[in-house]
Amino acid sequence: MTESKIEFDVSVEQTDDHVAVLVLDGASESRATITRATDERVRRDIPIGTRDAGHLTMLVNGTPVDLAPGPGRYTRGSFKVAAVYQGMRYLLALASAVSSRLHRDGVRLGEFSRLDSGEIRVWWNREASVSPTDAAIGYTLAAAFGTGAKFFLAALFDGPDHGMPAVPG
Repeated sequence: MTESKIEFDVSVEQTDDHVAVLVLDGASESRATITRATDERVRRDIPIGTRDAGHLTMLVNGTPVDLAPGPGRYTRGSFKVAAVYQGMRYLLALASAVSSRLHRDGVRLGEFSRLDSGEIRVWWNREASVSPTDAAIGYTLAAAFGTGAKFFLAALFDGPDHGMPAVPG
């Protein structure tokens, strides 16, 4: 088995209602964005402000993406975010209290961790073929929805109005 080296130049820009990611690998580039409708009620525990797909628009290289975030409440599965782009199914799912794994059509691509500062760290699966588009989608989902989550009992003490923060902290 040969080991591949996965390196990208990544730019992440984020505001309260917009995430934009540009990924370069020397030979190609990929752009991804998620934008929240300004009329949507904002949840402070979610970096983009909502997990309601009806109020979110995701584009990859200018092409619309079917986005399906879970509600992000009390179960680990509720923090999953699914995205379908050009027939490929991406899934960002919890890996730990501070990180989430990105899968493409069932293949683990990498593990993302969003720090309190907003910086995103990634550990790529060296056995997977990861494209700039894969990276752009992963960074965008991690920046918009956060990574990891508090465990159930900690979230329970935060109260039902607050929910479980998608951003470790």
